[in-house]
Amino acid sequence: MTGSPNEPGAAEPLPEEPQEPQEFEEEELEVDARRPRVITVAFWLLITSAVFWVPVSGSSAPGDLPGASAILGVYIWSAARIRRGRWTARILGTAAAVWLVVGQGSRAPGFIESPYGWEFAVMDLMAVVLTSLGVPLLYGREGNTYFRRRPW
Repeated sequence: MTGSPNEPGAAEPLPEEPQEPQEFEEEELEVDARRPRVITVAFWLLITSAVFWVPVSGSSAPGDLPGASAILGVYIWSAARIRRGRWTARILGTAAAVWLVVGQGSRAPGFIESPYGWEFAVMDLMAVVLTSLGVPLLYGREGNTYFRRRPW
């Protein structure tokens, strides 16, 4: 016997001290401690806006479909790379977002009078709003710090 109270045959184990409940701040509960929450929110906003833009791009004129699909593909690809902290993807994603907002967003009023109806106008406007919320998050203080650490 070594005299440890936790050995078999010891008188009784030492009582555990009660622990106070710990208060966690909201930012400590992130999935990845290295990635700021604003980057994750921006990623999901960009992906959600892409989901709204898929049917809108498909309702374009047949000649516009390959170009719109290519830009939408670049937009989704860059959103995935943005989440990893790639500076070049942030710039490429911003350029694709601007193209989608200017190119596709301007069609929203036309959808109301078109055979596609007001549903496509609402989806188009939702995509514009989500993109307009997601892209500025990438350029905030936390976003700039995150992208400065992993430039390429």
